Amino acid sequence: MTETATAPLRIVLGSSLPEHDDSIARMITSGRGSLALILGDEDCRYRLLGQSINWDRILIAYRDCAALGYAAFKHHRRGPFSPGVRPFVREFGWLRGGLRYLLFVISECREWYYGFYLYGLRVTRQARHQGIATSLLSEIFNQARQSGHDRVELEVQVKNQRAQRLYTQQGFTRVRTTPVNWLGRLLPFPAVMNMRRSLTSLP
Repeated sequence: MTETATAPLRIVLGSSLPEHDDSIARMITSGRGSLALILGDEDCRYRLLGQSINWDRILIAYRDCAALGYAAFKHHRRGPFSPGVRPFVREFGWLRGGLRYLLFVISECREWYYGFYLYGLRVTRQARHQGIATSLLSEIFNQARQSGHDRVELEVQVKNQRAQRLYTQQGFTRVRTTPVNWLGRLLPFPAVMNMRRSLTSLP
């Protein structure tokens, strides 16, 4: 096994980093694939969101200097991204850009329903099956408790069985399965499962 694989895992809050690497910003903005119809491909998502990352809502997993994954979260109506309309207008023009920005804001506001919300979790392909996702979730639980919440909630696509297994193993239980309500009538969003993890049983 290589030295990198045996190096200790560090999980840090993005706001504690002295500077923010462009590759990490690209990794973070590559998520939200379910919003591809609004945000475009990964390069487009980076152009729209890369300069508006709220680093205090991002946990990053490192071994040595290599970023291997991240978890993003939302609470008190603030998530990992706070873009203005300007990048959307620059990318798509006034009419289409304004419409896409409005739809993005609507999708973000929909999640205000949750107290502490796991916005996104991703581990790089080469670093999977090493316990990194589990470690990120453990730190998510700590962040939730520190912010005064007694549970963590998330939404996962119904067809994403692998993610559902991970969350179930970490104590999440299914609350409901539903299309994305009225938003799903506007755009072809996939059906999602809402899952919840109580923190009262954590040591």
